[in-house]
Amino acid sequence: MAPLVLGGALRAGHAIGTKAALALGAEGTVDVLDATLLDRVQTARVRRARRLTPVDTVDLPSRAEWALAAALHDVLQSANPALDAALRRGAAVRILELAHQTIEQVPPPAHTGEALSRHTWLARVLDLAREDTSVSWWTGSRTFRGVPPPGRLTAWPQLRRVNVVTTPRPLLELEPLAVDREKLAAAVSLLLARTPLTDLATCARTAPAFAWGESALALVATRAGRTLALRALAQAPASPVDVALGRATRELLTHRRAQAAPAIALLAERTLALAQTAPGSLGGRPDGAFARGLGAAAALRMLRESEGEWPEAERRHLITVLESAGRTEAVREAAAMLEGAS
Repeated sequence: MAPLVLGGALRAGHAIGTKAALALGAEGTVDVLDATLLDRVQTARVRRARRLTPVDTVDLPSRAEWALAAALHDVLQSANPALDAALRRGAAVRILELAHQTIEQVPPPAHTGEALSRHTWLARVLDLAREDTSVSWWTGSRTFRGVPPPGRLTAWPQLRRVNVVTTPRPLLELEPLAVDREKLAAAVSLLLARTPLTDLATCARTAPAFAWGESALALVATRAGRTLALRALAQAPASPVDVALGRATRELLTHRRAQAAPAIALLAERTLALAQTAPGSLGGRPDGAFARGLGAAAALRMLRESEGEWPEAERRHLITVLESAGRTEAVREAAAMLEGAS
């Protein structure tokens, strides 16, 4: 896990499997082979946590965090291009199935502190990419997936007209692939559900698309969890985040309306913060406008019901800003869905 937390080359070994993964840290301790490296990892985790809240320490990885790390290892191993062969694809499928089973047996975080700890451990999971290198020369070419080309192929580059192109390929864009791509995406999605702060912090990702799951809703249902989520979202580009949140919340209101209150509260506070700092940014692409419109409608309701909790001049100013943003079709649709959710 050190390369994932600190940055650097991460190389998967033999598959770990569910039984061994769930046994890691079972006695409350894990053998430390490099105390200096552990200190560096813990320091990096503290720095990650401090982006969201003032803390001085984080606990050593828990049993659940070791299990998630082992499952991630096996997910990566299932995508090993060496397994994309006639007699080895079955092994890749089995490795991915075991990884999925491991993740399923890890419970969601029990409280905000545990969610933060898991985030410091797995925050960079979607940054993982395999470096594929294509080498061409005057008589041929070869591609090396995840391993560097041998020096003999890059020797005498001018004489042999050697051209080297290195391409990073994210996990869900790897090819060839011995496992079903949808099942690989499902495993990654389930892993993110077990670290809901990471799930929200990366909601603008291309794949797997963000959706409001039970663990993310449980996180933002608490005051502390919502604060951490808002701070994490504020560190990402606003427009893609709004698009992802708008799409997911529209889906939530359509199919699971009764569970939507925490998501609406998050959007309300996010939109209220924008109204205070950047009132001109309350429009945007359709799904993004829907997210901000829903947040604006919820924030307006909150402001109108909280007379006396805000300085009156500021409250009236925010109401004016939010009402002026509510004149688009997307905002009217969001307001209508909010009324239906009440």
